[in-house]
Amino acid sequence: MRIIIAGGGTGGHVFPAISIAQEISYRNHKDEILFVGTQRGLENELLTKKGYKIKHISSRGFVGRGLFKTVVAFFYAFKGLIDSISIIRSFRPDVVLGVGGYVSGPLVLAAVLLRIPTAICEQNTVPGVTNRILGRVVNKIFASFDSSVLYFPSTKTVITGNPIRKEILISADSSKNTESFSALVFGGSQGAHSLNRLVPEAFSKIGNKSISVIHQTGEKDYLYVKDLYIENKINAQVLTFIDDMANAYGKSDLVIARAGAGTISEITALGKPSILIPFPYAAHNHQLENAKILESAGAAVLIEDKDATAAKLAMALTKLLDEDKLNTMAANAKKLGKPEASKKIVDELYNLAGDSLCTER
Repeated sequence: MRIIIAGGGTGGHVFPAISIAQEISYRNHKDEILFVGTQRGLENELLTKKGYKIKHISSRGFVGRGLFKTVVAFFYAFKGLIDSISIIRSFRPDVVLGVGGYVSGPLVLAAVLLRIPTAICEQNTVPGVTNRILGRVVNKIFASFDSSVLYFPSTKTVITGNPIRKEILISADSSKNTESFSALVFGGSQGAHSLNRLVPEAFSKIGNKSISVIHQTGEKDYLYVKDLYIENKINAQVLTFIDDMANAYGKSDLVIARAGAGTISEITALGKPSILIPFPYAAHNHQLENAKILESAGAAVLIEDKDATAAKLAMALTKLLDEDKLNTMAANAKKLGKPEASKKIVDELYNLAGDSLCTER
């Protein structure tokens, strides 16, 4: 099978793409995979590190922009469409998959125009504009949440869950230190200033010196956060970016994070209790909707960003130091998890490509 996977911009789009590519290569190392992204996205560094081929097209977003920027975005989208047609004709894929981000729009649309089988992944409870449009013309839609069916044709929507990297599923339970309580803190691949500011102060209010923290800050707040932990004498490993998320998850009893689709899929598949502080400016406020699903299932504590204070977070942390409560939340999270997402998606992709020999291992 020859497949193009299009999308990127953030880890929330890139990591699921890598998960799907891993599953394809695991089944048949002779299958050819080509990634298509933009030159400015996170995909360049992450995919290059893993040895994947990547090509670039031009594309920018439309939502929330002024008239001039919208016109410019249309120009880039048209140019991206022309570039996409050229890439598809050169690579000759059997199937094209869009995993989200602005780049997936032109590439998937080009594949539809060239009559190549197509599919998209929708990670969030509320789909973005690009996927809502593409959902009308692609062959399959792979959704993470049941509520997404409301926005897509039900006859071609499959609830698969959001793909998770193999190394996280395999290694995450192997490194837990049972002697102390450990929290994992991250706000996405770029960090989150709100969490970086609140979390160290919240831990300082608890006064429990047996607690340890792993905190991903992003580049901008690294020294600021590191100094806060040192000043408050909190045992913390502060990192700009966590390369080994499997190890970090494995060491943690609790996750404090935003509520992006990638985070939600990982903590539920691994059964990790969490405190979720959704990013308030996410498109269609989808992070809040993501977090509400976990809160209603008793798997997470939800604190909206506008209500988040160090005192409120410290109060929530104090309550969650109870081991029985954490165990109950972990079990509830696990019930929501879909660790087989990559397998289900790749099964469907082989079917779309017409390669029935590879639908089962």
